[in-house]
Amino acid sequence: MKKTIYKTSAAMAGALVLLASVTACGSNNSSSPASGAPSSDSPPASATASAQGSEQAAAKAPVKIKYLTYRVGTHASAKLEAEQIKQFNEKYGKEVEVQVEEIPSDSAYEDKIKILAASGDIPDVVMGKNGINDILIKGNLATPFNDYLSQDPEWAKEIGDEALAANTREGKVWSISDQKQTVGYFYNKEMFDKASIKPAQTWDEFMSNNEKLKAAGFVPLALMTGENAWTTNLILASIVGTSGDAGNKFMNTLHPSDFNTPEMIGALNQVKTMLEKYTTKDALGAGYANAANNFCQAKAAIIANGPWMIGDFSDTTKCAAGFDQKVGIAAFPGNGMISSYEVGYMNGGKTQETRDAAEKFIRFKTGLEGQRIALEFGNVVPVSDQVQPSEELKQKYPLLVESIAVGNQSQVHYGSLDSIVYPNVTDAWKLLYPELVFGKSTAEEIAKKLSDIAAKNK
Repeated sequence: MKKTIYKTSAAMAGALVLLASVTACGSNNSSSPASGAPSSDSPPASATASAQGSEQAAAKAPVKIKYLTYRVGTHASAKLEAEQIKQFNEKYGKEVEVQVEEIPSDSAYEDKIKILAASGDIPDVVMGKNGINDILIKGNLATPFNDYLSQDPEWAKEIGDEALAANTREGKVWSISDQKQTVGYFYNKEMFDKASIKPAQTWDEFMSNNEKLKAAGFVPLALMTGENAWTTNLILASIVGTSGDAGNKFMNTLHPSDFNTPEMIGALNQVKTMLEKYTTKDALGAGYANAANNFCQAKAAIIANGPWMIGDFSDTTKCAAGFDQKVGIAAFPGNGMISSYEVGYMNGGKTQETRDAAEKFIRFKTGLEGQRIALEFGNVVPVSDQVQPSEELKQKYPLLVESIAVGNQSQVHYGSLDSIVYPNVTDAWKLLYPELVFGKSTAEEIAKKLSDIAAKNK
């Protein structure tokens, strides 16, 4: 997703001058007396040596930083998270102690961070997903990365200008992306074969495929309306994003305020039909885990999701043995793919010491080392072209190679709704979709409610 252009040089230069002056002041404050002679009330030499030894020991103690993560348990990114933390500890454990608190789900994580932000007591490292970045920026709870990036141009290069620009607001880089999102949909090849269909080229054909799958005895779609309505909203975003110039512009606009558009209203009506006729009985109110399980257990033929899910297909604790051989990947109708950079990590350190330690942790996770770990252990698409899948990974997950190829061949790109809308809009889907499906609100009325919710941020 294209956002504001990365313009930080003037701000960085000013910040560096300020940093230099602060450093100079600090040096003056800690300088020794002009005379080398000890004063009359100076402590004995042995006491001085003991005190210096204690100070040196204290200086060598690792800086403690707090980090909350939802990438635990059965989460698709749990393995990469554990490996990144393990390798960071092996390399920097004597300098930084990462105190990890595990949160059981994405939604629980978001709720907890919002509560902590309200009290001003956020962790030192925060994932800015689903509008958390806006909350931290408005609350003056995060430190931009401009100074750190100017001091480490190699790190900036490893992230890349486009990824940095995606998380830049008015010249300030508020977060560092840890992955590139290229999202289409996965489908069950056996079910498609039995229904005599292929991945659709148009949305009319997509709806026809749903009908044919249903006629063949299959539930077409693994949808969900709980939490952030992730799998459902990927389809909604794609209908809008591939609907023409106006719809594509909407899906590439940060914080859209007017949802009263023909493209959004038409897309809401299509999704309403999908929720009414072509999904599982538990879709209304379901969370991501329900939708993922429905696809993995062959209870639904299609799920919209990113390549990080690929590892689940060969995990026999989540899917039946051999299920990975049944899965194909496709771009959305209109040759569309959600293509954007993840918001990534924010620095919530409250002191210079914890800010520096948090930056070190974030730099490891988002630099080439961290990107390689994420790719190899989580099938996460790296932000740098320097990081490529190993031959072993290609052999283990051929679907990942296919996913990258489909992404490269797609021609229409746009962001996910989570990446562009205000946080309160993201929170509203779980209430609005049931209204739409049960006929309490029309698509036009839902679009107006979304606009009213977005307007509350002005």
